[in-house]
Amino acid sequence: MSLDPERRALLLDAKLRALAADLGIPVDGEPSPLGGGAALVVDGTAVALAGEDAPERALGSALLLAARHEADRVVLFHDDPAVAAVDARRAGALAPSPEVRLVAGASSEPAVPSGPLGPIESPPMPEGFEDLCRGAGVDPVCEHGTWRGEVLGLEVVRATEAGFETGVGRFDREASALLHGDLPTSESLAAAADHVRAQRHQGAGAHPLATLARERWLRHDLLVDPARVGLVDMRPVDPPVERAGLRAPAPAPAVGTAPDDERVLVVCSVGVDADLVPATADLMLRERPDRVVVVLPPRDVLAPVERAVARLAVPATVVGVDGTWT
Repeated sequence: MSLDPERRALLLDAKLRALAADLGIPVDGEPSPLGGGAALVVDGTAVALAGEDAPERALGSALLLAARHEADRVVLFHDDPAVAAVDARRAGALAPSPEVRLVAGASSEPAVPSGPLGPIESPPMPEGFEDLCRGAGVDPVCEHGTWRGEVLGLEVVRATEAGFETGVGRFDREASALLHGDLPTSESLAAAADHVRAQRHQGAGAHPLATLARERWLRHDLLVDPARVGLVDMRPVDPPVERAGLRAPAPAPAVGTAPDDERVLVVCSVGVDADLVPATADLMLRERPDRVVVVLPPRDVLAPVERAVARLAVPATVVGVDGTWT
């Protein structure tokens, strides 16, 4: 039987207090909810306990909490050893490095970092896929081994074992196959691409097709004109973790070259995404850039986000760039 929210919060608070006290961290004040877990800030230290629902987002939430309170020290407790190992790896790319600990009974121990992300080899583009995409004004992109076609960062076609499936997202692809299965793929793709363009444009409103995956739309804008962030070229790279779905926020990364031949990691995001800094840390470990540029719409360039980004262990800047939807 699941606990009611109030009882659950009390248990999380008590557990966090006990774990913090075991490390000699004075516990003053009441812990507050943090992404399904609990957290508190005391004497320049942010202490957090990851929740069960989305523990993989706890590190980013703890970093933002610390940034809001200008706390240098971050201590994060995990019950899940796999998630703790990933966060310990990511913490190694931050300075000062957060302390990631694995709960062991009434105490805790330092989490052992998992191995670094390896390069992802893209398979050959399926025959005919590029011609299909270019014919409909769609950009072919390979991500985590799957070839897709995008319009302003939004997927409208995917290469699968069954062939080329058109539509925005899995359910739309399935509906398209049922309703338009008799149409040539080129026609169904052109229709899907035109439908997206009709909503994804300057001055776009709140239609889902205009708001989905805007971080990828922003990356598309920079791929077209990398000079907007002072680069001479840019190419997309895989996120550290495959996106959970169209509605799940996920930083959109790319790698570019500066005029002085610096290798630059560019990470696009929209809103306040708790995973921005942890994901960028993983990308730094994989891509080995000379510096990092985090790109946000100007209204999302907030002081806590800038302070959290400043923890990255290579030179990093936050740049405000308007997306072409404004």
